[in-house]
Amino acid sequence: MWSYDLSVEPPAPFVDLLVSEPSQSQSARQVAAKLDSAADISAIPATLVAQLNLHAASTLLIEGYDLRPVVVSTYYVTVELAGYRHTLVEVVATGEEYMLLGRDILNSYYLHLNGPDLTVEIEVGSRS
Repeated sequence: MWSYDLSVEPPAPFVDLLVSEPSQSQSARQVAAKLDSAADISAIPATLVAQLNLHAASTLLIEGYDLRPVVVSTYYVTVELAGYRHTLVEVVATGEEYMLLGRDILNSYYLHLNGPDLTVEIEVGSRS
């Protein structure tokens, strides 16, 4: 179980996870990730792109809440959360200090957001 981050207003569900360059799992970095069920794709801090020496894999046209389309580079990473490893996850970079964990990863889990207690529980789902 994780606690919401109280430093943001309103408090938001965050989890800690590991991110690594796909062929270099020993270089994994722990990252705080904000759960973002509105995001189609996950985003990692631009500083982490540099730390892991990631190379652009492709480009993608994305549109944020302001509805302005922007072409951005994508990168492949491995993400480990709740004992489950996601390999070759295509992500974009963000200027935030934390990761935005989108539906591309969240859809693998059962999430229980307990707003009144400001906690989040995550369990690995099963896909039949």
